[in-house]
Amino acid sequence: MLLTPVSELDAVNEIISAMGEAPVNTLDEVNNVDVINAIRILRGVNRRIQSKAWSFNTIDSYTLNPDIFTKRIAWSDNFLFIKGTDGTKYTKRGDYVLNFDTQSEIFDAAITVEAVLLVPFEDMPEAARNYITAKASKQFQTRYLGDAALTEELARDEMAAWQELQEYELDLNNYNVLQFTGVQQLLQR
Repeated sequence: MLLTPVSELDAVNEIISAMGEAPVNTLDEVNNVDVINAIRILRGVNRRIQSKAWSFNTIDSYTLNPDIFTKRIAWSDNFLFIKGTDGTKYTKRGDYVLNFDTQSEIFDAAITVEAVLLVPFEDMPEAARNYITAKASKQFQTRYLGDAALTEELARDEMAAWQELQEYELDLNNYNVLQFTGVQQLLQR
């Protein structure tokens, strides 16, 4: 099982250790192709996983204010997804927020959105860091080594990390199966 990576460097070292590479001391000015690929895969997996919206990277009510001169709202690089709390659809156009419904970048007033943000690796909960590292390790190994036995072992690590992440979400959000409409209808019979 993977040790919990505390930083992106720890995660990259965990990924390259799966193929027997020696750990690196820094992610700055890297010349090793395996390390460069591990960083790229880790960041890609991180972005894909976080874009699914988790309790640690979702803000239910986030106010965005337009610039007073241009009446545009700058798109932040850490936005993965935003949607108006009133149901309005927003997206990115260039460097600005676009009201998808009206196809306008001009806003006369602040808007309130539900935002899914890209959280820095170090600021994510342990369960998320574990899962992202395990998934990236398996993807890296499958793509560059292709060892069937190692892929199977890393798949087990990924599955265990996925279960930990799901438990984290369940514990944090206090879900109850009896709150779902379909279950409530069955209970009324």
